[in-house]
Amino acid sequence: MVDNKISDFIDDFLISKEVEEGCAPSTIKAYRYDLEKFINLVGDLALESPMVRQRIRLFLKQLKDLEYTKKGISRKIASLRSYFKFLTLNEFITKNPMTTIKSPKIKLEESLPKFLDVSDIEVIFNKLKDRKLFNSRKSQRYYLIVRLLYSTMARVSELCDIKIRDIDFNKGYIRLKGKGSKERIVPVDYNTLNLFNEYLSNRISYSTEDYLLVNTRNQKLNPRVIQADIKTIKEKCGFPDSKIITPHVFRHTGATHLRRSGMDISELQDILGHSSPNTTRIYAKNDITKLRQSYSAMHPLNNDNLKLR
Repeated sequence: MVDNKISDFIDDFLISKEVEEGCAPSTIKAYRYDLEKFINLVGDLALESPMVRQRIRLFLKQLKDLEYTKKGISRKIASLRSYFKFLTLNEFITKNPMTTIKSPKIKLEESLPKFLDVSDIEVIFNKLKDRKLFNSRKSQRYYLIVRLLYSTMARVSELCDIKIRDIDFNKGYIRLKGKGSKERIVPVDYNTLNLFNEYLSNRISYSTEDYLLVNTRNQKLNPRVIQADIKTIKEKCGFPDSKIITPHVFRHTGATHLRRSGMDISELQDILGHSSPNTTRIYAKNDITKLRQSYSAMHPLNNDNLKLR
């Protein structure tokens, strides 16, 4: 009998996720990263080893020692749970070691999306225009990236995939290609569209099939470059290390600000490209101001005409 190791079926698992479940390339990449992280930290044991469950707990302890967030640890657990379920269903193992492993309890305030205040956005926009701080060939790109992330609330991968033909300058929208190759149309303010025109006017040449965001060699940007750009922007703007500013935070920020301004959840769902309204409702929890306004307007105790005092 062959002693199969934990790593032996990772490729089969990922193929199953891609072909049978239609997972996006970014999701497949995340599964691979999590599983390889597990093996790198605790070793590649035999699948039927009685030590597997113990090593899983050791892995989670190590993640905690490395100061992973509860959300980050929960994702690793979800990846392991999915992998070992696959192994069990396909009879590569007889017992699933994840059955007794629980995810950490996350308080509501810990699970809410992190976002920036409007004042933070103003600081970033103003400092990005300061030529003493931002005086490189990348400066215009920096400003456009932040403006795009905040205005469209696009995921970083969606941002990289925008082609010039995806922008309708007359009607004021951008076509984004989201998860599962689903396309959606997102409105964009005309000031941002004017920035596109200014940015493109500085390009030596381009066609509508070219990508909007390119490097100094006219090559398409990848997510890691944009993440590095945002890190540079954060540092140059003088924000402390404790302030979380990532491309995804701008997505959360735009969504939270729209919700606080009164946008309906269903409209926000369309802009964000969420398949379920439950995913979008997290922004309602981020908005106690809106809840308080609705409560004050609708609860009978706030009606001066009623004798309930």
